Amino acid sequence: MIKRGFIGCIIIFLFALVPTGLFCIEVDWVSGNVTYSHLKGEWRDLDVGMNLVSGDIVKTGLGSEATLRDEEIQMHILENSTFTISERYENEEKKSSFMLFLGRMKFKLAGRSKKEPEILTQTVSLTIRGTDFEVGSGYDGSTIVLITEGSVAVTGNKNELLLEKGEGTEVAFGEEPTEKFKVMTRVIEWDKWFDLSKEAVKGNELIFLGRIQERFKGIDAQIKSYERIRADSLKEKEEYLKKRDELVAEDKTDEAIEYSRKAGAKSKLAFHSIVNIRFLALSSIGLFDMAERIYSGIERPVKEQTDTYEGIEKIYKEIEKKYIWEGDRERLEQRAEKKKGCLKPY
Repeated sequence: MIKRGFIGCIIIFLFALVPTGLFCIEVDWVSGNVTYSHLKGEWRDLDVGMNLVSGDIVKTGLGSEATLRDEEIQMHILENSTFTISERYENEEKKSSFMLFLGRMKFKLAGRSKKEPEILTQTVSLTIRGTDFEVGSGYDGSTIVLITEGSVAVTGNKNELLLEKGEGTEVAFGEEPTEKFKVMTRVIEWDKWFDLSKEAVKGNELIFLGRIQERFKGIDAQIKSYERIRADSLKEKEEYLKKRDELVAEDKTDEAIEYSRKAGAKSKLAFHSIVNIRFLALSSIGLFDMAERIYSGIERPVKEQTDTYEGIEKIYKEIEKKYIWEGDRERLEQRAEKKKGCLKPY
């Protein structure tokens, strides 16, 4: 007969290998019409003191702003912006990921930060280090980055461009970061920049929709890859647990602990995979919003434009149905509530 006390110790050891922490994002200041939604749930007013969690989407209206913060980063969201909080795992390390789908934000990273959060737009990812900087994400998916202090690595699919204090870059949707400019030599008129990003789409709708479709195909392929990793990991975990129980019954303690360790590692890998799938699903929301804006702006779409948009919509709806839901909001809020004391003065 299997020894219950010993099995209990092994189970505790197994769960200790699975990460359960939730990073803490607090609403510090709100002005005007600012709302939030968890995934595709109901839109609600955002209030000071709220804790936001992975999967929350924040929108600011005309003339409205909000400031969010955690121990490592302060984020100021300006008007007419859509921003999402997320997280993912890379090489078994958890990364806080903040997605600016549309609009403009200012960021300040605390000097004491040990982990480097990442900022994502439709075009690039930004790795920040002890930095004050500003990011704009246009209607055409273009990105502009301006550095006040510190440095930012701006990364596309292939290229990485390092920006230092006083430097900036602008990257078109589907292109790579290659050139930088001196901020003092280029005054950014943000209203004009956003207007130009709208104009850039006109007459080029099919090109933009085609690029979005390719991105969606890539997201879909990545999700399927993580699904396979998760399924394989869970299967191997069960096999290791079965072997562990057999060894416990034979009083082979050391071998049983080793198989528990292996099962824990597989459980951890499965957990990381589902977190990364959620991350990809979240990124698809803003990308589909962009496709929807572009397609709805075409007065008389031709067949090729419609076919491309419907191809995008088909992939997105499958992702939405399977991985985007509201049901975990209450549980996540409860976990965030426990971490209210995690914030220190900025």
